[in-house]
Amino acid sequence: MSTISAARFDDPFFYLDDPNAVFAELRRTDPVHWYDDGRFWVVTKYDDIRSISTHPEQFTSSRIAILMDLVARRDGAEPFNVAGSSHRGIMFMDPPEHIAHRKAVSVRFTPRAVAGVEEHVRSVVRDVLARLPTEPFDWIEHVAEPIPVFVFSRLLGIPEEDWPKVSGWATTIARVGSGDASPEDADTIYTEIGPYLLDLTLQRRERPTGDLLTMLTTVSVDGVPFDEIQVLTYALTLLAAGSETTQSLIAGLAYCFNQHPEQAARVFADPALAAGAVEETLRWWTPVMSMARESASDVDLRGSIIRANDGVLLAYASANRDEEKWGPTAEEFDVTRTNAANHLGFGIGEHFCMGAALARREARVLVEELAARAGGIQIEGDPTPRASSLVHTFDHLLVRLVDQH
Repeated sequence: MSTISAARFDDPFFYLDDPNAVFAELRRTDPVHWYDDGRFWVVTKYDDIRSISTHPEQFTSSRIAILMDLVARRDGAEPFNVAGSSHRGIMFMDPPEHIAHRKAVSVRFTPRAVAGVEEHVRSVVRDVLARLPTEPFDWIEHVAEPIPVFVFSRLLGIPEEDWPKVSGWATTIARVGSGDASPEDADTIYTEIGPYLLDLTLQRRERPTGDLLTMLTTVSVDGVPFDEIQVLTYALTLLAAGSETTQSLIAGLAYCFNQHPEQAARVFADPALAAGAVEETLRWWTPVMSMARESASDVDLRGSIIRANDGVLLAYASANRDEEKWGPTAEEFDVTRTNAANHLGFGIGEHFCMGAALARREARVLVEELAARAGGIQIEGDPTPRASSLVHTFDHLLVRLVDQH
């Protein structure tokens, strides 16, 4: 078992071992932990992470938003989205700038707006399930990757014939954004994905439609419209965020159902439990394992003095297993848990995931449609977990669907 002294919170392979055992020990003995090798703090308690996330005046996102930014600064490099750049992504903004930008695009992601696209979501899910190959099959390739990308591609306005191509691109964008990319991934962004989306952007400026990409070309913040690079930045960010988190959630659903067959049996027998299963997966699995912040001034947190400009890693995966929040059953997977929706799987505060309502709906619809076709999910062989310090998922997950009784 890993120990705190051996834990490397900036190493993707740490998360392939048993990070929950390390996080549990930290919550008991050192909940605000200084990780000397990384030169940043690791915060593991639910209430502390909630407090940090809801006080942007104290813990800023303007330079540090995810683990790769902490690593870049430790290594003497400037974080990619530096303060002062007009083309920073929205996750590198604090209020009031963040509020203005989020308001400009969030109208398409409200629960009411998302409810209006359920027919599209269900159509995509049914089509994907109808095309499943002979079992066993790769759950990632055939279910987890295409569903969120196909749903979001239509919302963005990408032609349907390009959806399969964009599915691979979304994973590339996410790898670049999380710092786990290869030089080939970065090259793909600049030579293929960027030019493709920029061309669509120019088309929408000339011939507006009702899609999200058109909206990005027409919105303005404080009276200033987005330029082409800003539209492209938002399109890349939304495409990755709108797909990768949901892909990880869908991967987690299969894993959780396999690991907890008695819970899965309840859901497949009663699809009304689908929403609860999704929330509990978001808690127990935690698709996005962490985010990060930078302290704006000295602050005392549980007796530890976090100095101004110190980096802070917010360990969502730990918070979602915190016994003080979830009680003695925190480590258990329970689809009937009444407070599961209080998880931090989508973050909290002004950076709460804009696409949360869409991700929840896609996952719920998938569970409902699976329950109409099968009696459960079983993993075949050994999964191939993805070596990532940000996203909790698999590269390959061979499964078969259990027949209905």
